Amino acid sequence: MSQPVICFAEIVERRGVPLRNARLLRHDGRGAGEWRRGKEAFGHFASYQTARASPYNKCRHAFHFIPDQALDDGSATALFVGATEVGDEWTYDESRLPRMSTEDALQASSYEPPAGARAYDLWWMSAFEDLVERVVVAWGPSTRSWSQWAHRQSKAVIELRRHAQEPPFPGFQEFVTTLEDIPFLWRSWRQVLSSVGGVYLLVHPDGDQYVGSAYGEGGFLGRWNDYVANGHGGNRLLKKRGRANYTVSILEVASSAMSPGEIVRRESVWKNRLGSRAHGLNAN
Repeated sequence: MSQPVICFAEIVERRGVPLRNARLLRHDGRGAGEWRRGKEAFGHFASYQTARASPYNKCRHAFHFIPDQALDDGSATALFVGATEVGDEWTYDESRLPRMSTEDALQASSYEPPAGARAYDLWWMSAFEDLVERVVVAWGPSTRSWSQWAHRQSKAVIELRRHAQEPPFPGFQEFVTTLEDIPFLWRSWRQVLSSVGGVYLLVHPDGDQYVGSAYGEGGFLGRWNDYVANGHGGNRLLKKRGRANYTVSILEVASSAMSPGEIVRRESVWKNRLGSRAHGLNAN
């Protein structure tokens, strides 16, 4: 990567926050899901941490990120979603709630903190609100290191968006993603992909192809979530391969008048066309 024009650490310092008591947090898929549910839901989720390894220990400011689309070389990126001040902390006992666990947040969120977790009062920092969903940074090679001290990790800014808005859906023929990126798709994209079904293609990193069909509740997205959950979606040959980050694309969108049987017949046509039975991962 060429020398960055600016690093996220510079942004933090320019806005008056000392780096030595600030942490950068790249939340996992659960955090991304809560952010898609809304800012209040995410605030509730972020207010609880494990007692043994809380990223808020000795931390006064936290800068929150969620995974964004990977770079062409596969390296991880992160989208900035807000900064918080860290206040009081205590052992969560289901009686005292953090200030961000409001009634509206609890209704919006799917997260239930376990008893014994550490609870925190957090405040959103208005000085960084203009950057929410606009700044994308290169996170680095290790996504397991999801919590890092800001003064030790400068994080190159690789994109500064003019507006905090979701990019337009590219269309079914142009749509390409990976299984690992499915949970992080934009909300409007998820709505589109859950509204229709049809025939799709999975390509293993070694090039082998699998043709499948989606005709149940949740459309394409509902079916792909099965693969995200267990890595194989119930398919025998995919089970043998083990979990892998398949490339996902759409071969054909079914019309609203097509029955499940008709969609399955179209799936068979595509299997023959691509040879995925003889040379791919389709067993039937």
